This record gives sequence, structure tokens and C-alpha cells, in this order.
Amino acid sequence: MIAAVGMAEELPEPGAPSGNGVQPEVLAGNPTCADAGYSFGFKIDDPTDGTFLLTSAYGSLEGGALPDPGNSITLTNVTGSSLDWSSTLGIDAVLMKGGPYANLYAYSPEAHSDTAVHPPLNKDSGSFYGTSHVTFCYDYEVDVTKDAHTSYTRTWDWDITKTVDPATHALFAGDSADSTYTVTVDKTGFTDSNWAVEGTISIVNNSPFDAVIAGVADLVSPDVAATVDCGVTLPHTIPAWGSMACSYETPLPDGSARVNTATVTTTGVVGGGVGTADVVFGDPTEIVDAEVSVTDTNGESWGPVPGWAQWTYPKTFACSSDPLDYVEGGHYAYGHDNTATIVETGDDDAAHVDVDCYAPIVSKTVDESFTRTWDWEVMKEVVGDTSITINAGQAYEAWWKVVATATGFTDSDWAVAGTIKVVNPHPSADMTVALTDVLDDGTVATLDCAGSLVVPAGGMATCDYAADDPEGDATENTATATLNKVDFATTEPIVYDTPTKKVNWTVVIDDVFNNGAPYVLGTATVDESPKPFRFSTWLSTDPSHDPDVLLECGDTRIPNHVDLYGYDDEVRGEWLDDADAYIDVYVNCGFGCTLTQGYWKTHSAYGPAPYDDTWAQIGEDTMFFLSGQSYYQVLWTPPKNGNGYYILAHQYIAAELNMANGADGSAIAGAFADATALFNTYTPDEAGALKGQDRKAFTDLASILASYNEGAIGPGHCDEDGNSAS
Repeated sequence: MIAAVGMAEELPEPGAPSGNGVQPEVLAGNPTCADAGYSFGFKIDDPTDGTFLLTSAYGSLEGGALPDPGNSITLTNVTGSSLDWSSTLGIDAVLMKGGPYANLYAYSPEAHSDTAVHPPLNKDSGSFYGTSHVTFCYDYEVDVTKDAHTSYTRTWDWDITKTVDPATHALFAGDSADSTYTVTVDKTGFTDSNWAVEGTISIVNNSPFDAVIAGVADLVSPDVAATVDCGVTLPHTIPAWGSMACSYETPLPDGSARVNTATVTTTGVVGGGVGTADVVFGDPTEIVDAEVSVTDTNGESWGPVPGWAQWTYPKTFACSSDPLDYVEGGHYAYGHDNTATIVETGDDDAAHVDVDCYAPIVSKTVDESFTRTWDWEVMKEVVGDTSITINAGQAYEAWWKVVATATGFTDSDWAVAGTIKVVNPHPSADMTVALTDVLDDGTVATLDCAGSLVVPAGGMATCDYAADDPEGDATENTATATLNKVDFATTEPIVYDTPTKKVNWTVVIDDVFNNGAPYVLGTATVDESPKPFRFSTWLSTDPSHDPDVLLECGDTRIPNHVDLYGYDDEVRGEWLDDADAYIDVYVNCGFGCTLTQGYWKTHSAYGPAPYDDTWAQIGEDTMFFLSGQSYYQVLWTPPKNGNGYYILAHQYIAAELNMANGADGSAIAGAFADATALFNTYTPDEAGALKGQDRKAFTDLASILASYNEGAIGPGHCDEDGNSAS
């Protein structure tokens, strides 16, 4: 075609698109693949149906292409103006040459076949130009294919529940009861995890050139990069017609459908390539806990089971038969935690049983009783001389002593009694116990409850008991409440320390004086023992003294007898002991006998002893010589600073009264006369001022008169009562 000068050549119409929908572009002249910007070309002149290997034997190789018998192009439905084609390698473009023009069919991406490709339209004829040749433009890329193997884990979720009925027990010691446990498991759903994809990237160099592999990358949409391992160090050369394989793997965040793209980069003639595979998750590749087994801390186990399952079993709970477990308030409690666990998941559930155990609380009182009978003895004696001499008319106070002494005791009639108390701490159930009470010597007590006791819930009951202890040798008393063949005992000591009945704790003493009628001398108790009694009797020949015994001249024996009787509750009991004592009295009615100054001091009209009427012959208030004092006053005046006046005066008055009472005074007649002369001469003060021999005259005379008064000389001394001063 010749174009007008200065005007661009007018090109014909390209005609309809190919069967692949590719609209051709019209090129003028006889363009080559290199002219169209492609690497290699394979030209088939006067095309016909057939298969054409990419060698010079089948067509023309352009652009430095090497023979490639491994790839071919097949033409079909070839007419003068169109054809269909297919190829074993990707075609970048097809040049359909007819007339002065060619249609360029450019494929992006490369195509492996197309139909109805044709040259441009001949505008003159309105039909396609006749085909002179067809050129296939191509380059080489490695063929990249890949597979994608997905995996993920499906973990089944399970629920486990454990219940128990009943969950509480209130039992007596030795009792037991059952609870039933129920364990249920159920599949409640699943959880998927561990999504991943892996596979092989196949790289094939279907070309006559070496392919230099610079890199291999794998990306899972949208942006998950996989780890690729080709087993070689890159860059790596794949020889013509060679291949290599790489593996890849990567975890994924979920199970969404994705596209996995492998991208191979190269350097040199052979280009890189891309291969894709769909990432689609189907059934899980690993299933966890599709079945489960269950263990139970009570020793049970079940399974495996694939779904809902339920098991029941009983367990017995018992209360101890050891009384020591109930020492605190008759009650103890324990809890039983029991857990059922899914072996595979570790999920568990627990059930709790509370057991309260109750036992009788036994206590008791011990009231000891016994009789204590005391033994006594009584002693009687005369206080002072048992043989006395007195003057006729003298009043003598004789003193007697009685001593009542508890000498020991004898115990008898031992017994114990008391109350047994049983408390039932159980809050809702009555308790029936068998009851016994035994002494440690084997004696069995008598119970007023007949050995059985019903104790109300949360309350108490009592039972009285009594037992004789014949020998009194029991030391302990044990009460035992038996419940469910378990004994709950309490022991209390038996101490016979305080008698409950006292026999002869008190005694009464009867005195029989001088064979007269008995009279009660007094009583005595054990805690007063030994208890003395002192009493006196007056003896005299003078009725005016109102003596207890009126004596006659000469010898008289005066007996005194005492009897001791038990005395309980103010009732005279049995006779226990007696004793006797005697005083032998000689009444001197002849020459008389003398008495000391002490006697005369205490037997005046001023007392304190009974009045001796001998004083009447002198008179207590008569003035004593030059003393300025009465006889009585002088007798009671102490001799201060050894005043010889009073020393002599005391003996002088006693001697004068003794002679007035009938005692023979011939032995002191001279001394008495000398003393009288001194008293007629001196006052007390004058005598007290004397020294030497003058003072000695008083004391020497006092010594002679004292010997007379005390019986050393003269007729002898009369016995005196306890009122007399020495």
C-alpha cells in the first residue's frame, strides 16, 4: 500500500476479535516478533493443520531462538484466512500476515490457545486477506506450579458436672449412711485452631536455555508470607528442560479461604513465573478430645465416650467408733471433697459431703457415804496430892482432872450414790443408750433407769445410781453409756474423806463423886480431843463451909468415878469407858497442923478461897502493932527491898493463926515472943532502915517461924488447896 505524501498510511480494519476475545491490532508491512517487542518468534509459512515442533524443520526460528523440540504449536481449522491454534508453551502474541498487513494478537497473560485468528480485512474486498504466514511470539519463563495442603486442629469442648445426694449427714457414733454421686459429661461444641498450609512449589525449565533462579517467594493472601525451603543455595541454575522443587509452610490466623501464590524470580533469558493454588480448609486434619474418659477421686473411672454420658455410684460415710474422736463436746465433723475430672481436658467438677458425728456426753456425780465410829478413853486423876492432912475445921479444895481422849475410829457402811447425766448433742434425733455404772472393785451399781436411757435431741437425761462398797476399797466409779456397741465412759474418783455419819463424834462424861448420884461433867467432841475437865470439891469438918464432903477426924477415902458415853444427836449412847481416882484425907483433930501464910492470905473474909473462921479470933482488920496497917493489909504487903519487917510479919501472922487454929506452938514459943518484942519496938520504915545484925534479927526469926508454918518443926504441916500461895 502506498501512502499519500505527508499523510500517515491508512490501515485496514483488523476485523473481529479472536475466539479468546482479543482484539487484533493492524501492523503495516511484514513485522517480526522483535518488531512487536517480543523475544523470540516461530514463523510458519503457508500454515496448514498440524503440529509444529519449535525447530527449523517445522518453521523459522527468529530472535535468536534455539531449537525447542520439547514444545510445539498445533494448528487446526486452517483456512485461507483464519485458523485455530494451541501450544505447549505460553504465547505472548500471534502475528497473522495477509497482504501488506498483519494483525497482532497480544495476550496478557500469555495464552496457550485461541481460535478464529485472522489477518486484517481487505477493504477492497471486504474479506480477510489471505494468510501468507503466521508467527508465534514467545519468551521463556519457568513453569511454576504448586499444591496447597491445609491442616487445622478441631478441639471438642466438654462440660462435666458432679452432684451428690444427700450432701449432708448427721449420724451417731458407729452409724453410717450412703450418698449417691452423679457424674455427667456432654459435648458442648468445638474450637478450631492451628490453621496452616504447606506444600510443594514445582519449578520446571521447559526451555532450551538454562534458567537462573534468583528467588522463590510464597504469599498466602492477603499478606501471609510462607517459609520456603528449596534445599539449595540461591541463585541456582536449572538446566534446559530441568526442574527443581521447593517446600513451603506457614501458619494461618483462621480458616478463611485464601489464594496461595508462589513467585519465582530469575536472571537471564528464562524469565520467572508465578504459580497459584487455592487454600481451602475442609475437614480438620487433627481432632482433639473427640472422645473423653473420666476419673474420680473416689476411685471410679469411665469411658472413653463420644458424647453425652452419665454415671451414678454410691459411697458410704461412717462415723468413728473411737470415743477419743468425740472428746470435744460429743461432736466432730468432717467434709469429703470429691472431684470428677475429664482426663483429656482437665476439666473437673467437685461435690462436697458434710458429715456430722455425734456421741453421748457422759458425766456423773459421786457422793460418797460412810459411817465413822470413834473410840474413846477417859482418864481421871487428882490434881495435887492424893493423900492429904488437914486440921479439924479447915476447908480444903480438892481438885480433880478428867481427860476424854478419842483414841481412834472405825469406818463402816461405805456406799456411793449419785446421778449420771447423758447429753445428746444431735440436733434432731433422739438417742437411746444402754447405761451401766461399776466400781473399780467390780461392784455393779443399781440404776433407777433400768439400764436404758432415751436422751432427747439437743437435750439431756439423767439416771440415779447407788452401790454399796462392802470393804470401802473402791477408788473409782465409772459410768458407761453404750451407743451402737460403742462405749462412752466417764470415771470419777471415790474418796472416802468425810464421814456422812459420825458415831461417837461427841461423848458425854458423867461424874460420880464420893459414891453419890452421877451428874454430867460435860461433853467432848473429837476435834476437842483430848479434852480436859478440871473441877474441885471442898472438904471440911466444919458444916459452915458447906463442904462437898463433911469429914470426921481420922482417915477418910474419898472416891471419884467417871463414866464416858457416846452422845449423838443429844441422845446418850452406849457406855464407852470409865475411870476412878481417890483422895485419902487425914483430919488431925489432936495437936493440929500448920498452914502456910499463903493459905491464910486466901482464906480470910476477903477470899478468894472459902473463909476460915480462925481469922475471927484475931480479926483481919485488927491493927498490926506499930505498922499503921491491919493484919490483912500487912499480910498482903510485899517486902520491898527485902524489908525484914514484912518478911517476919508474914510468918508471924501465919504462926499466930496456926496456934489459934489449935496447932501446938511450943516449938516456936521463944521465937514468937522475940518477934512480938521487935514489932512492939519498930515500925516498918524503921525496920527497913536496919543494917547488919539488927536486920538479921528479923530474918532469922522469920526463918524459924516459916519452918513451923511449913511443918519442918512443930506438929507438922496441913495440906493446902490450890488457892494458897506458896
